Amino acid sequence: MCDAVQKLVDESRAESRTEIAINFLREQVAPELVSKATGRSMKRVLELQASLGDESGD
Repeated sequence: MCDAVQKLVDESRAESRTEIAINFLREQVAPELVSKATGRSMKRVLELQASLGDESGD
């Protein structure tokens, strides 16, 4: 049971860091700083940045 709870906590933290990264990117913060501040890999930050570019197509 403890392992299951820890897994949920870890997933929640990762999701929160991703949301924070998205918010930074929306504010035009440099991807390198976003990666450093959130612990997300540069690859993941660049993927998030690319997906945000898709949002502006509306």
